[in-house]
Parts: sequence; structure tokens; C-alpha cells
Amino acid sequence: MEHTLLCVLLLLSTLINSGHSEDDDALPKATLTVKPNPAYTGETVTLTCSVGSDSIWSYQWYKDRNDNVVSQSVRHTITGDTLTISSVAESDQGQYWCQGENRSRSISSIISDPVRVTLNALPKATLTVKPNPAYTGEKVTLTCSTESHSDWSYQWFKDRNDNVVSQSVRHTITGDTLIISRAGVSDQGQYWCEGNRVSRPTSSLTSDPVTLTVKGTLLCSVLSLVIQIDRHCCC
Repeated sequence: MEHTLLCVLLLLSTLINSGHSEDDDALPKATLTVKPNPAYTGETVTLTCSVGSDSIWSYQWYKDRNDNVVSQSVRHTITGDTLTISSVAESDQGQYWCQGENRSRSISSIISDPVRVTLNALPKATLTVKPNPAYTGEKVTLTCSTESHSDWSYQWFKDRNDNVVSQSVRHTITGDTLIISRAGVSDQGQYWCEGNRVSRPTSSLTSDPVTLTVKGTLLCSVLSLVIQIDRHCCC
């Protein structure tokens, strides 16, 4: 009886020690999170890798293949447990993994599950100008629109993309419209517009340029036409 009890105790002790050893020897697994995902072109994307609560880990990052290591670059910044991609572009799309390394013990974590980074294209603004061409002294209305999302405010540019059209005596900006009262020759040129929002996406792509043409006054045009007709009749 005593011999049987001793065997049972030895067996239990072996199982307990064996289970404890397995738990101690098991490598931790890295966890990867990506924010925001999906992202809009031009945004900043942050990838965070974690292995438990220890701070003894350094991290390595992989993209698309587990032998393609992501290195520090102008747009890719690696700091501690984060990989930051600034001005994210289409080339940054793909699958990412991360892995922790404990150099003091010469061990690595189990590599994380892959996370796919995807990009959404920014919506594009559309600009319309009416009337165009316009006559000197007429009122011209420029309207900017962005199909997707809402709550846009708009910015206007003329001739150069760093030349912002500001509110003035003859230039009134209200919501999605820029109104030019009493258009003059100085108002001629190329115009663009761009949408901006507080929430994502925070900006749109700039519209295609539209050239505004301002002609002489309508009265002068009518008189010119009458003179031409009169000359034709006289001939």
C-alpha cells in the first residue's frame, strides 16, 4: 500500500514539474497593431509591437516576406516598440509582421500574426466656374465640391498652388463658393480648390485647374458687333 502511494506521489510530482517546465520554456508571441487602418494617402500610420509587459525587448519589422526587414528611412521611423510611416503611400501597402528580440538572453519571440496595411484614395475636389468666359463687370461664381464625406470647408488658389485667394471687397468666400463681383482683367487666370475637414480624411486632392477668361464689357462687344454688321451692309 505504501509502495503504491509513493508511486502515485512520484507520478504527480513528475507531471507537475513537467507542466511547469513547459510553461517556463514556451516563447512569448509578439502582437502587432496598426492605426489607422485603412489609412488615407498622406496620413501617418503607427505600427506597435508588444511582447507581454516586459520592456526588455527590442523589435524587428518585416513587410510582405519574413526576410524583408523594414529599415529606418526618411518616411519610416523606428523608436522602441513603434514603426511610424509618415506620408503613407501606395508602396507602403502590404502585410507586416514584427518580432521581439531579447539580446541579453539571445532569444526571440514568436513572430506576430500578419496585419495588412491598406490605403484609401483621398477624394478629389471638383471646380466649376460660371459664367466662363465672363465680361468685365460681371459676377463670377466658382463652386468647389467633394462627392464623398461631408462638413468640408474650402480653400482657393490662383495661378500658383501657394497663392491663396483671400476674402476681399470683390472676393467673397461662403461655404463652397467663391464669388468675384465686378470681374476684371486681373481676375483672369487659373484657379484650383481644395477641401479640408476636422475629421478623417482631413483634406481632399486638389481639383483640376480651370482657366477663367474675362473679356471686354458686354456693351463694347455689342457695339463692335453692330459696327461689323453695318460695314458688311454698306459693302
